[in-house]
Amino acid sequence: MSPAAGRPRDPAIDAAVLTATLDVLRERGYARLALETVAARAGTTKAAIRRRWPVRQNLVVDALASVLVTPPAPDNGCTRCDLVQSVRLLATALDERLPGGVLAPLIADCAGDAALHRRLIDVLVEPTRHAATVAVRRAVDRGDLLPDVDPALLVDLLASTVYQRALFGDAPVDRGTAGPLVDLLLRGVAVDFERLVRISRRTDRTAEADAEEGAREDHGH
Repeated sequence: MSPAAGRPRDPAIDAAVLTATLDVLRERGYARLALETVAARAGTTKAAIRRRWPVRQNLVVDALASVLVTPPAPDNGCTRCDLVQSVRLLATALDERLPGGVLAPLIADCAGDAALHRRLIDVLVEPTRHAATVAVRRAVDRGDLLPDVDPALLVDLLASTVYQRALFGDAPVDRGTAGPLVDLLLRGVAVDFERLVRISRRTDRTAEADAEEGAREDHGH
């Protein structure tokens, strides 16, 4: 977020502006985002917003970042489970948390400015990508994936499908498509693909049994 000039920043105004920006993005989209509308909803002025965010794109990046959660690296002791969870985390961020139809025009708007483009990637993309990369590196270290697998490249291959669908309006990657996507890549990089599938099935059954046991305990109380 850009440093304020002059008077100290008021966190309450910052939060109100970010919330108002999200509301306007959801209702009107990126192209029709007007600072006057944001200011009116936030109970402040356009000049106050400009002091805080001299560059409009940075305001939008900060607003989108405010609804994203930096995920921990998946660590289920199950490579297939970790990769499927990584895909779902990314898909959830793009398809559920971010306002629809905003990311593509924002990327286009930042493309001509290297600093803006880098900040967009660092703030909105890199946290989830880093978590997935850590999960892949663990899988390589424990011998589940071939030793020459490049974790960052594998994550890029997984993420590319999610981003393509999010940016071009295809059906989002959901629970039903995350597994087949991961399996398609695992067949090429796993040391023993069938073993990883067996482990994931055992892990899924254990998770389901734990959930059922928890439900019975809650019902008993």
